[in-house]
Amino acid sequence: MLSKLIFFMMVGSMGAFGSFINLHLEQIVGLTGSQIGFITFVGLITIVIVNPIWGYLADKTGKHAFLLKLGFFAAVATGALYFSMRHFLLIVIVVILFEGLRAPIIPMLDFLSTDYAEKQNYDYGRIRVYAAWGWMSIAMATGFMVAGMELNIFGYSFGFPGFMSLEFATFGMFIIMSFVAACLTFLLPKPAPIVSPDQAVKKGSFGKKDVKELLMNRRFVFILVLTMLGFVTLEAAFSYSTMHLVTALGASEGIVSWVALFTVAPEIMILPFGTVLLLRFGFKNWYLFALATMMLRLAVYGFATNPIIFAAGGMVHGVMIVMHVIGTIAYIRKVVAPNSLGLAFTLLASSMALSRAVLSFGFGWVYENISSFAVFRVAMIFVLVALILAIKSRHLKEVSNEITV
Repeated sequence: MLSKLIFFMMVGSMGAFGSFINLHLEQIVGLTGSQIGFITFVGLITIVIVNPIWGYLADKTGKHAFLLKLGFFAAVATGALYFSMRHFLLIVIVVILFEGLRAPIIPMLDFLSTDYAEKQNYDYGRIRVYAAWGWMSIAMATGFMVAGMELNIFGYSFGFPGFMSLEFATFGMFIIMSFVAACLTFLLPKPAPIVSPDQAVKKGSFGKKDVKELLMNRRFVFILVLTMLGFVTLEAAFSYSTMHLVTALGASEGIVSWVALFTVAPEIMILPFGTVLLLRFGFKNWYLFALATMMLRLAVYGFATNPIIFAAGGMVHGVMIVMHVIGTIAYIRKVVAPNSLGLAFTLLASSMALSRAVLSFGFGWVYENISSFAVFRVAMIFVLVALILAIKSRHLKEVSNEITV
């Protein structure tokens, strides 16, 4: 239950922060699209550099839980510092600290949660769905609190005006929820002793040989590349959605709440059954299906002129999340040695950060110099490449025959 609460708080904090940070930088700080893209680029490159270090230290020392605690408390401190910055160069410096110190949170939480789920024979999707609950509920709540809400039913008006500042929605919610998550980590049980012979790894046995073996693992490298071209491309393009909806389509900030509802509600329904669906549908088949729905979603984003139609495009989001959260993690646990999993998860995070850094910087230029519509249209090209790779991949087929999730 604690892992579920931590996922809820962690992803909920990002639901507020991720939904409004670009709008905060544009409207409060006054930065351009290219400057925002550069800030995102710098932060993500920082993750690329430091995450393998965190992963190596975690596998070398076995202190995965300690690094999780450290990441949460660092997020609180650097988040407060980020909140006070109003100059472009100072923001760049603070973002390096912010992203670098909180970088181990997601890979360490994934490692600890999937390790627990595997040992207890528990469906990881039932844990991870609380992340979706966190994102949807907090993103919706902050969107309504910033912009207000008004409903007209049978001639009667219901609702309330906005009462939360954009700054507090972006940083206040993030800091408070990260602090609560940090406190919850102290209640996590100590890892149970590993008794399975194939998982028995002595503390300190991890070394350079294991690093080299992981980097030369073609099946592992393939899933990194596929994730960078597919999942991350859509996420990078989607980070411009709030700016696109408010600036180009003329929606209020409250549209963030409806986007969260349309995007995450289907995910909440499908994720607890993701393992069963993935196995019955076929592991590789699910990847092909997910990438095809991502193409469809980007097409809606790239051509819709109505904010509600744009929001509705996210209804297929759950298919992609099952692919990434259950499929990709199960794939990695199948093709990577147990004593290298901490590094593998941080390398996954680093490769995603590298891809998102380059794409966000490029999309920032497209947003500023061409149009916000073009961001999503260009993203379709990258996802199409990922789809072609998945169709031709022998690695997905091999793991499909081996995996039981």
